[in-house]
Amino acid sequence: MKITDTSSSDDFEEVDDVLDGLNLTHAERSRIEDRTAGLLALDSCLRDLRITAGIRQTDVARAMDVTKSAVSQLEARGMLDAKLSTLTRYFAGLGYQIDITLTPIDA
Repeated sequence: MKITDTSSSDDFEEVDDVLDGLNLTHAERSRIEDRTAGLLALDSCLRDLRITAGIRQTDVARAMDVTKSAVSQLEARGMLDAKLSTLTRYFAGLGYQIDITLTPIDA
């Protein structure tokens, strides 16, 4: 099974290349593919959320007390490499708050 996604196909191809070399069951591979797809989608959602909210980068920058360039860089890097404090300020600029829920990992 190949992961395909037009917006991140290069990232998915890299994951497929790694997974092809492993001896995984179908269920294990599916779980990894699903998690990878979720992480890649999460990584690209900052800009999408801001645009959907109809908010300009300059408005978010003002709310965060940073430059527009800093907001642009954050959106380009994505959520996976950002500090929680930075994301908290970013989302506050969009009118959201971050709620974190801890749940046990299935054994």
